[in-house]
Amino acid sequence: MAQDFAKQFYSTKEWIRLRFNLIQERGPICQHCKKIMIDTSKLIGHHKVHLTPQNIHDVNITLNPEKIELICTECHSKEPGHFAGSRKHEVYIVYGAPCSGKTSMVNQLAVRGDLILDLDKIFECISGMPLYDKPDNLRFNVFALRDKIIDMVKTRYGKWHNAYIVGGYPAKVERERLAKELGAELIYCESTKEECYSHAISCDAKSTEWQQWIDKWWNAYEA
Repeated sequence: MAQDFAKQFYSTKEWIRLRFNLIQERGPICQHCKKIMIDTSKLIGHHKVHLTPQNIHDVNITLNPEKIELICTECHSKEPGHFAGSRKHEVYIVYGAPCSGKTSMVNQLAVRGDLILDLDKIFECISGMPLYDKPDNLRFNVFALRDKIIDMVKTRYGKWHNAYIVGGYPAKVERERLAKELGAELIYCESTKEECYSHAISCDAKSTEWQQWIDKWWNAYEA
């Protein structure tokens, strides 16, 4: 699991851009098991040199392509220090624009036993459609499921380790209210509008439709 000092690093646009570029250059393939990853959000940028408070600001380690492997979440969980999670019931709200890399970042941070609430994944699960195809008639059901799980997180119901709430949350008042209710830490997934457009196209999303969602988020965003 990523330590607290590394969480902000994995949310920076420099890291998100580097991981995206590595996937484009090397292909969506796990360098350990050689599995082709159709869902590239499950492809982790793994540092060969373990990150520490002493080297986290050393770009020759953190942003050096030669010292980073692309591996799937299954292989990543087998790496030393990445299997067992802490049982602190800590909560993180990971927010940012559509196609900014929020899901990929959470996959980088989370370990087996953590709770991940991702609206995109709920849509995919109950509709049976591809990740970026969201039937509008299911929105009521999706939001009802999301709210039910958020209530569980709020009351710390269950035996999960830590929880990650993934969403857009462009309005500052809304995300700060939710963070207060859940006792959560906010983590912003840095990106630019142009990078979001590029990610949407690379993920084979409906680019015109998603460009509208991206534009809508940036118009509503409050830093």
